[in-house]
Amino acid sequence: MNKFLYYLIVALRVLVAPLVFIWPLLSVILSFFLDVIDIEFASRRVLTLSKYERYDKALDTWWYINVMIFAWFQMPNYRYILLILFVFRTIGEMIFFIKNDRRIFFLFPNFFENIFFLIFFSIYFKPLHFLLSEKYIYFSLSVVIIAKIFQEWWVHIALISIPEYFFGKKRKWRKRK
Repeated sequence: MNKFLYYLIVALRVLVAPLVFIWPLLSVILSFFLDVIDIEFASRRVLTLSKYERYDKALDTWWYINVMIFAWFQMPNYRYILLILFVFRTIGEMIFFIKNDRRIFFLFPNFFENIFFLIFFSIYFKPLHFLLSEKYIYFSLSVVIIAKIFQEWWVHIALISIPEYFFGKKRKWRKRK
């Protein structure tokens, strides 16, 4: 059952990403949610940690490609900064796939997705428009960047898992054969 649920989530991650062109808000929320929960199913002896990391990063790349294309056409004022951040993250992902060392993500933090979220939600929800205003844009970007650097350190250098660290819920990764 765990295997079925994990692969269902993988299929949903593949299918939901291009929905950003039709239902942007739904796609953004679902993609984020599915990316957060897939580890809970993969770590129930479905995959090894190493295999999960590679699948997860491939699915992330699929999401980023769709989001970058969406942003290019729907967020023209931010297309170049997002493109630079997309290329930066993609370089990190390529190095990860070659070296299979997740610590590389501390050197290539995922500013792309987080700044996309900042821009997307600031545009989509009127009460958040101020976050992109001339007065607050640098503060908004600074908060996102600092939080992301800390999160990348937390996950990829310190190897701290919130369920394991705070709730004592040990993940049961499949053993290598």
